[in-house]
Amino acid sequence: MQYGVLVQPVDPPMDFVVLAQRAEQLGFDYLWVADSSLHGRDVYSYLTLAALNTTRIQLGTGVTHPLTRHPAINVNAIATLHEISGGRAVLGIGAGDRPVLELGLEPAKRQSIEEMVTLSRRLLAGETVTFQGATFDTNEAQLIHPPRSMLPIHVAASGPRTLRLAGALADGVLMQVGVHPTCVSYAIGRVAEGVASAGGSYPRLGVVLYGSIREERELARDESRPFAAWIPQTVPVYCDLLGIPRTDVDRIRAAYKGGELMKAVGAAAAVSEEMIEAFTLAGGPRECREKVDALRTLGIEHVTFFPMGEDRLGGIERFAAAIMR
Repeated sequence: MQYGVLVQPVDPPMDFVVLAQRAEQLGFDYLWVADSSLHGRDVYSYLTLAALNTTRIQLGTGVTHPLTRHPAINVNAIATLHEISGGRAVLGIGAGDRPVLELGLEPAKRQSIEEMVTLSRRLLAGETVTFQGATFDTNEAQLIHPPRSMLPIHVAASGPRTLRLAGALADGVLMQVGVHPTCVSYAIGRVAEGVASAGGSYPRLGVVLYGSIREERELARDESRPFAAWIPQTVPVYCDLLGIPRTDVDRIRAAYKGGELMKAVGAAAAVSEEMIEAFTLAGGPRECREKVDALRTLGIEHVTFFPMGEDRLGGIERFAAAIMR
């Protein structure tokens, strides 16, 4: 099992450097930084800070998307990070989600994600690429300074069709489906369908778990409430799988139309205990460790933790103490 930590670039630069260094000291394998549009500072600036102030931990976009930069520009940025960091960069790609809404955009369609992965691979391989897609074109484009070693591409996915796409295309999949074994097993099944359709190799199976681990169990669960609203709003299929009443789901969706996760106050208040239990890693150290241990038995190879609440650094430290034994 490998472990990662995912953060938005919301801390001041030097505070972020301390967090990156501490994550490496604690033994995390990955540091993922969200491409949060205007909701945080610039993702590549912060990943460069991390590259210059760490030596081992792998550094990834968690995640970037096809919407605010042409994929070729993203490729140039991640290839430059790969060079600066001594070969530690990982390209994480997703649909864009809430931070793009205020830019007048909708989350990227699956075809755009597919084109971004395809084009990125060819440019990273040093090809001269003339590409005509539904979303993007290039005309004899070439990355003049391609990486000396191919860097992996991970795709973030929650819905069944995007999970199939990740299975067909990605080196790794970052599943955002909660922690309940039924939900994770369903997601793995959709990835497997994508692998079968493409006839390729299996991607590295990862889950992104949002939550809080504290001895004060109720505080941990309260801090985790906002993400428990994200699943019903974004991919309610997982509520259906668990038999969560549609009236509860509709109440969440009425209170949370999108926007910054931590501002979903009304939706967080409407979250049920069942949702917190199924969709977040929240509670005391022992119960959270048991949940992660259960994921191992399903074949999960990579767990990334997003610390909820104000004390992000403390949240990362508590995760490491409870889970990374």
